[in-house]
Amino acid sequence: MQRRAKIGIAVAVGVCATIALIVIVVVSTNKKGDDKKDDDKGEVDGPWDNIRLPENIHARKYKMSLNIDWENMNYTGTQEVTMEVTGEDTKYFLIHTTGLVIDKEATTLHQVAGDTDTQLTVKRTFMDTEKKPELKHDFYVVESSEAVAAGFYKMKIAFAGQVQTERLTGMYRSKYTRKLPYQDYSEQTIYQISTDFEPVDARSAFPCFDEPAQKANWTIDIAVKFPSGININEYNIISNMPLKEPQKKENQMVSAMFKESVPMSTYLVCFAVSDFAYKEAVHTRTDGSTVLMRVHARREKEFQDSASYALKVTPLIIQKYEDFYKVPYPLPKLDQIALPEFNSGAMENWGLITYRESSLLYNPVTSSTAEKQRVCAVIAHEVAHQWFGNLVTMAWWNDLWLNEGFASFVEYYGIDESEPDWKILDFFYPDEVTTAMNFDSSPSSHPISVQVSSPEELSGLFDTISYRKGSSINWMMLNFMGADQFSTGLENYIAKHKYGNAEMVDLFDALNPAAAVNVTKVMLTWTLQMGFPYVTATLDNSVSGKTTITLEQNRFIVGDAKDDDTSQFDYQWHIPFSYVYKTKAGDVKTSDIHWLWYDDDNSKTITVTEDIEWIKGNAGGNFYYLVNYEDANLAALATALEAGDLTSATDKTSLVYDSFRLAETNKVLYSKALDMTKYAKAEKEYVVLSRILSEVLTAGDKVRSDATAYANLWKYVAAMLKPRVDDMTWNPLSDDEPITAPKMRDMALRNYCKAIGDETDSVVAEALKKFTEFAADPAGKKSGISDVFTTVMRTAIIYDDDKSTNWHKMWKLLQDSDWEADQRIYIAALARSKDETVLRQMIKDSFAEDAKAGTWRYLYYVSYHGDHYDLAWELLQTNWDEYALRYNTTSFTMGYLVEIPEVFDTDEKLAEVETFFASKESNIGTGKKTVEETVAKIKSNIKWKKEHFDNVKQWFTNLTFD
Repeated sequence: MQRRAKIGIAVAVGVCATIALIVIVVVSTNKKGDDKKDDDKGEVDGPWDNIRLPENIHARKYKMSLNIDWENMNYTGTQEVTMEVTGEDTKYFLIHTTGLVIDKEATTLHQVAGDTDTQLTVKRTFMDTEKKPELKHDFYVVESSEAVAAGFYKMKIAFAGQVQTERLTGMYRSKYTRKLPYQDYSEQTIYQISTDFEPVDARSAFPCFDEPAQKANWTIDIAVKFPSGININEYNIISNMPLKEPQKKENQMVSAMFKESVPMSTYLVCFAVSDFAYKEAVHTRTDGSTVLMRVHARREKEFQDSASYALKVTPLIIQKYEDFYKVPYPLPKLDQIALPEFNSGAMENWGLITYRESSLLYNPVTSSTAEKQRVCAVIAHEVAHQWFGNLVTMAWWNDLWLNEGFASFVEYYGIDESEPDWKILDFFYPDEVTTAMNFDSSPSSHPISVQVSSPEELSGLFDTISYRKGSSINWMMLNFMGADQFSTGLENYIAKHKYGNAEMVDLFDALNPAAAVNVTKVMLTWTLQMGFPYVTATLDNSVSGKTTITLEQNRFIVGDAKDDDTSQFDYQWHIPFSYVYKTKAGDVKTSDIHWLWYDDDNSKTITVTEDIEWIKGNAGGNFYYLVNYEDANLAALATALEAGDLTSATDKTSLVYDSFRLAETNKVLYSKALDMTKYAKAEKEYVVLSRILSEVLTAGDKVRSDATAYANLWKYVAAMLKPRVDDMTWNPLSDDEPITAPKMRDMALRNYCKAIGDETDSVVAEALKKFTEFAADPAGKKSGISDVFTTVMRTAIIYDDDKSTNWHKMWKLLQDSDWEADQRIYIAALARSKDETVLRQMIKDSFAEDAKAGTWRYLYYVSYHGDHYDLAWELLQTNWDEYALRYNTTSFTMGYLVEIPEVFDTDEKLAEVETFFASKESNIGTGKKTVEETVAKIKSNIKWKKEHFDNVKQWFTNLTFD
């Protein structure tokens, strides 16, 4: 860990381009008293005891100046915040700050009325921990000598801080290596400074009212002092708003003054300093005004060319959202910047969206179709936030799903607008709903709206529930309300709450007038309790010409519920039920929606005046529940799959998914769920076949300890995929093939090559040949294998020789690569090596400063593979302190690491995992919630092994092959 430099305060109200250096004045922050205060240390208890800021003080305007020393990566600054006091009198002004040096002597309070500015007497200033060391609320408290009444006040604070160089949070430094063309093998490290503040890292960069409801207008001035030798003309500063005047560049200093922002939350404040170049375009709003759009990336031609796709799709996405929300894009410009090092996929800062490079850049020559889809999806997600999240913001983090769930839902419409040939809405159920249900069926899940009491808990909310379940229940609302009615309700919601904050019930209240049902009544059962139901559908066609369908709901949960697991709705839901059915006359029809109201009855009867052969519930996968069937109906559905009577890809996918989930809880025999996959050799729909393959591989991996069953798993997979492999070519047959074609190609070839286990097989031999050709000429051969790049790389490692020849070639390719998307594919392939020695060395090398694509990723990918479960767990424990140092304030990354042992299925491993994480409680940070989830998963695995191992093992063992 880099030792924090000793820095002080440069009290400067503005930014001046003629400043030649940053003045350093050392100020102690550990004073027991204050020479301008009396000896009374004041109250021990106070508003600082609460994690939330006092409700009667609201930030209205910020005027912030930062002076950054590029060489030493530290800075000084001043913050002037205008506040409004409402309601009762107060003498305490609380503001968030952590990790900063605050000049207590320079902190002042002022009462303002019109042009009058009256300085008040500050009695004392202190951090909350000075009163109570156990507090972690990050409050700097300014106490006035007298209580003040309602009105407007200013607080002025001088501070200093360090740019983060070890973490990718707050205000941090990132870097990349530029190859110098005029010197053989010479490289130059180029640095950038950028910010990533969500959820509570703005306070680590500057003092602020760091809560989403504390929206205020921001005026930001920034000056950066560069050392000699750096060409300042290549560097620019960007922020949320346009420049107030052109940047000044002189005397090794770049300075920028930005226009005042619209009211926005602190976590959306952003600025970046880089030597990047940009491409730009102009978007014309529906009202005729324009938006300047720029995409910033490294200035090398490869990266600038790769910025073009983002510039192409962003205006189309914005246009769609302007129509969808009925509100023009709110700001005069939109910058998007691709950062070489970034903590997550992207961050929706208002007017300046930050991305990791692989989430924004698409190379039309060498990138795969999958990369193109990901770039489009991430852009659509982040741009969606400019309205839902930025224009209207959740009042508190318990409603994070209003931000992330809605953006995850709306992104599909943004993608569909920009790439209509992809038919992306067909992917919603398999990508969003099933992912959410996998997580939400655990006893350690949580309601979509949940209270938080610490920054660590807050960071832990950025999970599958907020994103995927949030997306899924928005999808459900749209489908039971109707698209036009849903859009009308959203229009009302945004019009009422724009530039402000809202809670979950505000959304439901806005939707109610447009809906045929009480949206609030329905949706509270889905947001205030965790999990979801399964609906059992029973047919009675004993009377000719009439069929009675009986529906009954129950909670679905994998594993044992906790002792304190209760719900105000007793784990019952208001359920919109629809179904596809086949009559005995041979017609296939879709029903209207029937409501199963839990407060009326736990069951419902539907009478249909037709003889029905079978029904398939949750038509189109539009709703968030599973459907269970009696044996005869399930057998008829299996026949319908084989006969092609069930034609919707989503209906086929959800039938398979439901069957395997219900098998986990003994509602369906596992052997019957597996039997349903036997028709898969005839299945040509990518979304269906990928679901079948996933379920088969998951079940087979759980019986890997039985050699015969496990060997038959791979024979079964090879036989399943052989017809698809025989039908396809390694390269596209045309430029306009549907997006499912390259997805099917990669999935089928990749899994077939692993499953067949024979390097002389013609498909495997072709993959190995392509790797040899590529390794000899990476620049020239990548375009020919872009859509099967993952297949080629993984196959090269799976069939590597005893000397790990291919592994070492690929390691060299990784070190030479500047393209993050390729780096991730290399690492995932390298992690499949059978050579434990090279894997241990790889993990050791991953801690180097110049490690590609993020240190955590190497171990995470090693943990993917059954042969390496124990090795990955060992290496996680051995290197825990180093991982924790880098990532314990980062929810996404820490969660990935903590979940590594979730694959275990014995009591001994459970005890080992619980003991280890209990010993690491002090530095597990944002991974605490994931520990609970990991333990729950291991317990579930133990239960699965006791209940299903023999049945699944026998099914695979009994398979016969031609």
